[in-house]
Amino acid sequence: MKKVDSSVLKKWYDREYSACNNGTLFGEPRDEFKHFLSTLPDGPGSALELGCGDGRNLTALARKGYSLSGVDMVDSTVHSRKLNPWLKNLIFQQSDILTYTPVQEGYDVLVCSEVLHFFSKDELQRVMPKIIHSVKPGGYVFLDLLSDLTRFFQATGEPFIWDKEAGFSIQDTEGFFDAWLGNFEIFASNHFFDRQSWPLSKAENLPIEPYTWQGTYVSVCARKRK
Repeated sequence: MKKVDSSVLKKWYDREYSACNNGTLFGEPRDEFKHFLSTLPDGPGSALELGCGDGRNLTALARKGYSLSGVDMVDSTVHSRKLNPWLKNLIFQQSDILTYTPVQEGYDVLVCSEVLHFFSKDELQRVMPKIIHSVKPGGYVFLDLLSDLTRFFQATGEPFIWDKEAGFSIQDTEGFFDAWLGNFEIFASNHFFDRQSWPLSKAENLPIEPYTWQGTYVSVCARKRK
């Protein structure tokens, strides 16, 4: 199995977002997140997304009346901040989640979606306390982790993995969330199989060849106990 240096991800995403000048690299939020939104009270309130991408989830939260903060390792909202009126007042910070420290009990809603599968097991032990402690008592979280994940290069069919990733099975992920969310009430949990081919944009000079991945997102919606 070929291992690929995960440091190229930053360059990959930077070029993807820069090439997507319509500001909507990922399109609409997934159905699991829409269900989460339907359970949230309307704002005002504060929402933080770690790994916010082009801001599609934050846009939906803005429509419910929440003020927005977003963090990503690249300037992922370079176009959407200008083109999407719902992101006009977004407080965006370019930062690595591993080194970023959110305000403790600073947010009514926290989202970390389509991100956690990139971390090693040791890195997840550093990320999850930040997530847990940044949510206000009575606040909400939406988390997911892509599990049973496989990838292969489109040109050759050769499988590969990133050099740093936990590689969780669905069962591993369910146990992981149960362990970390002991102070939360998990009110929804879903499995969603997905398969995508990358790149999503017409970005050129990407650091690795186009590839396809598939796996099952395990998502949880939870509320922190008061």
